[in-house]
Amino acid sequence: MKATLLFIAMALVSTSVFADAKEDFIAAVVKSCGKSKEDAEKMATPGRSGNIIKWQTCSSSSVDIDGCSVQCASSSKIGN
Repeated sequence: MKATLLFIAMALVSTSVFADAKEDFIAAVVKSCGKSKEDAEKMATPGRSGNIIKWQTCSSSSVDIDGCSVQCASSSKIGN
């Protein structure tokens, strides 16, 4: 029973973390590139090689995603 509850709690937390990252990515695309929210949502691809991860792991001040230079959050830089 405890293992099941733990699994459910972990699934809920991981889903909410991704949702927050996705919303942050969408906001960054809208702000940096002047795209509409709908276009930014289309650019918010998940997965290990998706655009959200590329943006979260920026090693510079911006990252080029689909021809758009998206400004990275200062806390997301891993190379500094």
